[in-house]
Amino acid sequence: MKKTPALALAIALSPAAFADTPVPPVPAVPPVTWRYADADYEPQTPMLPAAALAAAAAQDDTLRGRVAPLVRITPENALADADGTAAPRAFRATAWRNERVHAQFVLWSRAAAPQLRLAATALRSAAGDEIPAAALAPRFVRYVWAAVANKRDQKPGHAVGDILDTAPELDLPAGGFRPVWLTITIPKNTKPGLYNGALAATARGGNTMSFPLEITVLPAALPDPENWSFFLDLWQHPWASARYHRVAPFSPEHYKLLEPLYRELAGAGQKVITTTITARPWNQQTYDAYQSMVARTLNPGGTWTFDYTVFDHYVAFAQRCGLGPQIHCYSMVPWGDLVFYTDGATGDKITRALKAGTPEYEQYWAPFLADFQKHLEKKGWVDKTHIALDERSPEELRAAHAVLRRHAPRLKLMMAGNKNPADYQSQGITIDNYSQILSRAENGTFLDEIEPRRRAGNVTTYYVCVAPSRPNTFTYSPCAEQVWLGYYAAAKRFDGMLRWAFAHWPREPLWDSSFRPENWGAGDTFLIYPGPRLSVRWEMFRDGIEEFEKIRILRENHTAGAGALAALEKTLGEFSYKSASKQTDADLAATVARARAAVETASRLLK
Repeated sequence: MKKTPALALAIALSPAAFADTPVPPVPAVPPVTWRYADADYEPQTPMLPAAALAAAAAQDDTLRGRVAPLVRITPENALADADGTAAPRAFRATAWRNERVHAQFVLWSRAAAPQLRLAATALRSAAGDEIPAAALAPRFVRYVWAAVANKRDQKPGHAVGDILDTAPELDLPAGGFRPVWLTITIPKNTKPGLYNGALAATARGGNTMSFPLEITVLPAALPDPENWSFFLDLWQHPWASARYHRVAPFSPEHYKLLEPLYRELAGAGQKVITTTITARPWNQQTYDAYQSMVARTLNPGGTWTFDYTVFDHYVAFAQRCGLGPQIHCYSMVPWGDLVFYTDGATGDKITRALKAGTPEYEQYWAPFLADFQKHLEKKGWVDKTHIALDERSPEELRAAHAVLRRHAPRLKLMMAGNKNPADYQSQGITIDNYSQILSRAENGTFLDEIEPRRRAGNVTTYYVCVAPSRPNTFTYSPCAEQVWLGYYAAAKRFDGMLRWAFAHWPREPLWDSSFRPENWGAGDTFLIYPGPRLSVRWEMFRDGIEEFEKIRILRENHTAGAGALAALEKTLGEFSYKSASKQTDADLAATVARARAAVETASRLLK
């Protein structure tokens, strides 16, 4: 906790100084009227259509199943063209060492199959080498409600299989089906070769279905995620988990609940710790408001006290979980221009609106910035810290940048927006970390700036949010779209990608993944469920990052051969937002499949 005198340029800051400044209203949070039981949280049990049941009438009551592609499983495609007796059952894949490989299966039964359980064996090679059973994680796919942003997508809301549940057993009702997701993590010390094993699904009474597994492990290896080059920036929101689990924010109980979420995020190579230096930097566009991690008190006589306790503990915790190295602080230009502090004389909580570029704006921010920089220097974090702005106007950016440079010149600048960084560079403004919205990434000369910025030590990424409608990571987005995002970053040679929401949960995310569905696609505010339970789209998004890393390694290691690399680059040339936004689901999936094939071909030649 620190007490800082007001700067000479500033007048005494008091509530009277803002007397004529209107304060925008707080947006209303849409009411939610339903609840659910934790033990039975699916809004809709997946059931086969009547026609499919009629076609299966000749079958007996044993458990049935098939291997399925990595797609959303619906009642219409659960059986596909399988007749129930000759459905494909074997899963085959090729993998790098230290890679996650995913498979999907579908189980169904004419009769009820209670107490359905999953078990995977170790994978063994002919030479006796082994991928242990602990490296295989079978999970049931649970369904969650997904309202669709009808203004954009023109689809009705529906239940989508997205939650990957580690429940030890589930009941399969008569005529029901259940997707099963299997993730195999190839240990990095695995010897190359062909490995075989099996996944078994067993219901009460010994009713069993077995799926053969065959994995070809290549000599190539991915580095550990902390050494991935992909610059992943998924914004965290710790208050959502505190509310959901009914614990005090930043209490020991809260940090215990946050840790598995953040370690999973670190396991995807997350490079940023998201912090707040003001409350409601986005004017509460999520179900839970962001609060400030720095408490501000205006003392009698015009001095300020800044309490960094929460900020310091949170950053240190996130670093221990593996997040970073960058620290992004939101925001000097909050949405709605609101600032918050405590009146030290009265104890009142004061809310005011301050527009960037006004004398009052600098008066408010100058003491904090000067003190914040000194504090970060003592913590050893100053060179990692960025003051972050999100979708602010050029005028607001210029005003904030001027104040930042005058009072905290060592702090860097981050911004997500829709302009070209060169437009600001010509005005003497360097944006050290810039993210361009996907829909404008191919406009003008923006892509030509990426490599010069990289040589200068700057980061350039792209982002998706409530838009575009595709490709994206909504609950109902086809699985290929999440993988496409990683391939696109590699194709256009971005440093990585930003997404505004990792675990910004709505009221009951295990039941309904929607929030403000009138214009936001379901799942827009989060990628991982409470538990933590991973999601189909999270695994596919992470899979796209792994493909990005493979491509980087293939480009740097020319032993794969000029022909294979040329074919890979030709395939990557198909990745364009303008084309993807117009493609059918099948066409986009085919583009991703061709890229996978080209990466595998080159990988087999890598020495």
